Amino acid sequence: MTDAQNIPFTDHGATQQSGYEGGPRVVAASDLGLTGLGRLATPDATRFYLAAFAGSQRTGGYDIRIARVDRFGNTLTVRAMFTVPPPDALTIQVLTSPAHLVSIDRRAAASAREVVLLDQSAAERARGPVPQSQP
Repeated sequence: MTDAQNIPFTDHGATQQSGYEGGPRVVAASDLGLTGLGRLATPDATRFYLAAFAGSQRTGGYDIRIARVDRFGNTLTVRAMFTVPPPDALTIQVLTSPAHLVSIDRRAAASAREVVLLDQSAAERARGPVPQSQP
């Protein structure tokens, strides 16, 4: 058994209006268009994209930021900071859908089978498949 390997990533940015309407979600794809956040980056065949979604929210003040990507065996672990406004905060009254997009070297994702999204307390928020592709 080996230790988790930290994978360096490139930050492509975040949005408050991802258009995703469900709960927390993580997407792994070699095709930028499949992340739902294609407008945040330029496609690059050498990169593998990871998108983290906080889920649909009723007000502003929510956010998600990917802080770390690790690989352990055939699992990619995306660690993210979820921000929630305090109960007494003044927030904009608009529907939001926070999301963050990063990419890793495509070879770092070779043979990975699943991706897991963990929050700052290490609680699992979402899980998904990693599409198989050649490095």
